Amino acid sequence: MKATIAILLSMVFGTPALAATFVYVSNADDGEIGTYTLQPDGSLKPGQRIKAEKIVMPMAVSPDKRFLIAAVRSKPYQAYSYLIDRGSGELKLVGTGSLAESLPYISLDRSGRFLFGASYGANLVTVNPVGADGRIGEPLQVVPTARNAHSACRGARSARPGHPRATPITTSGPRIFTSLRTAASSTPRSARRARSGRSALTARTES
Repeated sequence: MKATIAILLSMVFGTPALAATFVYVSNADDGEIGTYTLQPDGSLKPGQRIKAEKIVMPMAVSPDKRFLIAAVRSKPYQAYSYLIDRGSGELKLVGTGSLAESLPYISLDRSGRFLFGASYGANLVTVNPVGADGRIGEPLQVVPTARNAHSACRGARSARPGHPRATPITTSGPRIFTSLRTAASSTPRSARRARSGRSALTARTES
């Protein structure tokens, strides 16, 4: 591998004997996602390598920790959905779905029903539905933003219904605030500024 593009840690907690931490690494050059198991001494044990597509980059894990979703930034832009084996951490492809643009950042809402994306180059944020089987549906909404939208995720819940809080979505120039609503739900969705250019997150589950 020439470069590590994104790292995702998925912590799976069951009984103490079965507790494990899996590390997923996407590699744009190879178009693959590698699975590693974190050892007690801090080393990584290599595991499965599964094919996605060239320029696979950002990843997100569903709130119930059943699925990993990876975005491919080469045309045709697609999201790959994988079922996570809770015992081994291995991935199984369940399907792909279309994305509106090349997305360097993706995230899921708390329900796991919507995938948010931000396109730095196209200056927009997007919303896609997520099926019960983890598959990504056609884009529900594409929203133009100020220059260089860097990340998109669910914002803080407003204390007053119908008055969502919006959070920043751009890293260039002034902090810009935009609020989103999905076509399939009245639940407010919003976007925020990323802390860094790398995609990384930690997820905890119960097996």
